[in-house]
Amino acid sequence: MSLSIRLTLFFTVIVLLVTAILSSVVFYEFQNKIKQQIRLNLADAAEHKAQELQSVLQFEKTNLMAWRASSVMQDVIVDDLDKRISTELLGLKNYYALQGDLYVFNAAGILIASTQPEVTGQKIPAAWVDNEDYHFAFKHRVPFISGHIVAHAAALKPPQLPVRGLLVLTHAWDDLNRYFQPDQGYFALFKDDGTQAELFTETGSETLALSQDFSAQKVWQIADKAYLGAISKPLVLDDFSFRIAVFSQESSAREPVRQLIFELIIAAISVVLPMTLVAMWLSRHFVMPIKRLTVAIRHIEHSNDLSIKVPVKGRDEVANLADAFNIMTTNLSEAFSRREKVEKELENLNLSLERQVDERTSELQQALAQLKSAQSHLVQSEKMVSLGQLVAGIAHEINNPVGAIYANMPVLRDYVQDIESALNLATECCNAIGETRLQDFFQEIDYEFIRSDLRELINSQQQAAERIRNIVLALRNFSRLDQGEIKSVLLEEGIDCSLQMLHHQYKNRIDIQKDYRLNTPVECYAGELNQVFMNILANAIQAIPEQGVIRISTARHGDQAVISIADTGTGMSDEVKAKIFDPFFTTKDVGEGTGLGLSISYGIIEKHHGKVEVESELKVGTCFTLTLPLHLSKGA
Repeated sequence: MSLSIRLTLFFTVIVLLVTAILSSVVFYEFQNKIKQQIRLNLADAAEHKAQELQSVLQFEKTNLMAWRASSVMQDVIVDDLDKRISTELLGLKNYYALQGDLYVFNAAGILIASTQPEVTGQKIPAAWVDNEDYHFAFKHRVPFISGHIVAHAAALKPPQLPVRGLLVLTHAWDDLNRYFQPDQGYFALFKDDGTQAELFTETGSETLALSQDFSAQKVWQIADKAYLGAISKPLVLDDFSFRIAVFSQESSAREPVRQLIFELIIAAISVVLPMTLVAMWLSRHFVMPIKRLTVAIRHIEHSNDLSIKVPVKGRDEVANLADAFNIMTTNLSEAFSRREKVEKELENLNLSLERQVDERTSELQQALAQLKSAQSHLVQSEKMVSLGQLVAGIAHEINNPVGAIYANMPVLRDYVQDIESALNLATECCNAIGETRLQDFFQEIDYEFIRSDLRELINSQQQAAERIRNIVLALRNFSRLDQGEIKSVLLEEGIDCSLQMLHHQYKNRIDIQKDYRLNTPVECYAGELNQVFMNILANAIQAIPEQGVIRISTARHGDQAVISIADTGTGMSDEVKAKIFDPFFTTKDVGEGTGLGLSISYGIIEKHHGKVEVESELKVGTCFTLTLPLHLSKGA
């Protein structure tokens, strides 16, 4: 696409864009003004209709309060009941051309007179009962009147005395419809303490849901059509507060808008066409000199001769452009010369950089070796922490059997001395008298008890000594001096050694359940794997605050050994589980853990070309699954 066409399109788009923006602003403002004026008109209509309805209801109330003061109604107060009451009610209805009916109830709530004689004897409806002097009942039903009604109720009573009767004026709900029949749109009666309104239509009334904030709703959907609405101020009739809402079809605001749109389109066409022609002429006027300049530039491009200059004519912007191009070619020629010089210098710098890279690489290799050494020290540090825990456990475990041996030794010494004395005495006494003395001495020292108890003491010391031997053996197996070498060992022995070391932490509290099905030697660094078992088992024991179970199982899956250690502890959240193998991450209190145990364990399993899987659920428990190759050389 040529530059002239692009300039023409650019100016045309600018004109169209400006015209569209102005038209949109005018259209939006005009539409809002129309809707605003319609809402103002609707608000005036709502206020007028509300005042009209209030006047009607107030007129009925005033008449009702005047009628109850008549002499006939005073007879009701003093229980002087006769046919004059019904005659009076019929006369009032005919004289005032009442649309509804009048009812009189006595103090017992029984209908004693009415403009409908056939309903006499009915009980007063609950909607009409009120302790106030006057009461207005909104839309409701009563058993002896068909359809919905509204009612005015005035109490019949002497001053400062209880109610002796009730005078009621009713008004059929459908009769209110004649007050709400506009030429277009709808009226709605909105009770001020609710969120529903009575919508009056050509066929009657229906319920309409209204928002408490009426002004917040811009458009209403009534009978599948959009309406604009406005509502009056609250009007009060005694204890009854109401408002009138008026609705008009939104389409009434669209006709002037459609006319405005048509006029805006005509105006836009009248502006765009002349501006497009002007843009075409201007684009050609500016583009032709540029085309001539382009031909000269391409000649320089094909000849690759920067000494060629573009002819400069005139003093306009195009001439300035040609002059600038000539200066640029001169500068480029000089720049090429400088570039060759810089390239040579750059080549020398590259050689120097390669030497520096070699030196830095050597330094990095040294740093890596130092890092590996530091990592090894870190592993040993963590193991020392574990060994510290072991020493505390061993001291606790050895103390019990040693204490038993120490406590039994004095008793055993006394027993042996008594036995020696008895034997000596038996030697001295060979006659009958000596035998008697020997028997007396045996009874004195309870010789038979000593003999039996001596066996138990010897057995107790033997068991304690056996316990000490097992603990020392487990410690020796756990610490394994050959841990730096690959050995074929039974993993179950390492697990049992770790449990032996941790016995004091879980005894009488945690049930250890074993399911050993591997029972096959595994090539590994035994000491390092013992450290892994110790870390996982110690964490499992600490995760069980009181009573619980730890299940340990081993199995063989093909050329893989699988070890599972599951506990019924507190479990972990997903956030904690994602970080447990991070160095220095711990959930324990300060001083209780380094946060390196599981991180180092993870590294040991990776060193054995295995993998660690963790499953955990809060308040349920955690399961660690270790998978290791049976032959470390094959798994490499």
